[in-house]
Amino acid sequence: MEREVIANAFHHVTWGVPISIYFWLMGVSAGAHVISGFGWVFGLKKYKQVGLIATLWAIGVLLIVPVLLIFDLGRPERFFHLLTPGYWHGSAPMSWGTILIMLYPTMMIVYGYFIFKNNAKWAFIFGICGIISAGSTHWYTGVVIQLNPARDINHTALASVLFLLGAFISGTGFLIVTFWFMNIFVNPMRRFRDRFRQEGFAYRFLKANSIGDKVEDSLVVEMGQIMAIGVGIELLMTFNEFLQMNYGTAEEQASLFDVLLGVARVPYMAHVFIALVIPFFILIFTPLKRSPGVVTICSAMVCTGILGMRVWWVLGGQFLQTFF
Repeated sequence: MEREVIANAFHHVTWGVPISIYFWLMGVSAGAHVISGFGWVFGLKKYKQVGLIATLWAIGVLLIVPVLLIFDLGRPERFFHLLTPGYWHGSAPMSWGTILIMLYPTMMIVYGYFIFKNNAKWAFIFGICGIISAGSTHWYTGVVIQLNPARDINHTALASVLFLLGAFISGTGFLIVTFWFMNIFVNPMRRFRDRFRQEGFAYRFLKANSIGDKVEDSLVVEMGQIMAIGVGIELLMTFNEFLQMNYGTAEEQASLFDVLLGVARVPYMAHVFIALVIPFFILIFTPLKRSPGVVTICSAMVCTGILGMRVWWVLGGQFLQTFF
């Protein structure tokens, strides 16, 4: 009864595309940071060379997030309310998010500092803290929408897991595309780096970020295989959700046929086919999975398709709640 009462009330679409992009950027940042930890936390030596630049990209992407959130508020001047004790409430997932969003970049910055200083012990400690806070931050973004019984599309316990998987594969794909660009301009970047004195800060900073050094093709291909495993798991879970709605209640079928295969079919199909089905088939079943160029194309597809997932996830539940 509660669901019908809430669903039958007219609501404006309060969260639009900027919030979808916010979720996507948060995921890209979290996924890039996890890849950064492969070398300094999990001990995979070949990933150490990209550890710092992966973290810097994770921080840089994250810096865009507050702008989107504040811009989307009806009263932007109130953005700090959740940061003050008078408005903070421990039972609200949104309040958890305010703490995690502040904690996560702090851990990444400290972690990046110790990578730059080549301090393996503290990089390991803060790398673990960063991975936990990154996962928690993106887990909360899934939870904050799933805890709404009036939105059938979002009201699933798989939400946070799907968000975490999407974060990992889009962050991995983002880094692969970034490395492709770095390799294209490796010679100009090396000449730029070599202008500085080798004992100076600028040279050491650029060197620590692999600026002017080629990222090995074998590393790109391996990252593509790791991404493909995540893509396969997300594909399975998305198919389970499809079955659940197809054989579910009238509301669940309306969510599937009227929203996901109706008004939101473009971002939904982009998620299913561009991010999941096509890259998974290429990277698992064809010899093209050994080509860095093909891996890069598949990575760009995954990043684009996951953005589609964020769009249908945020807007889809509101369509059913407001217009049907």
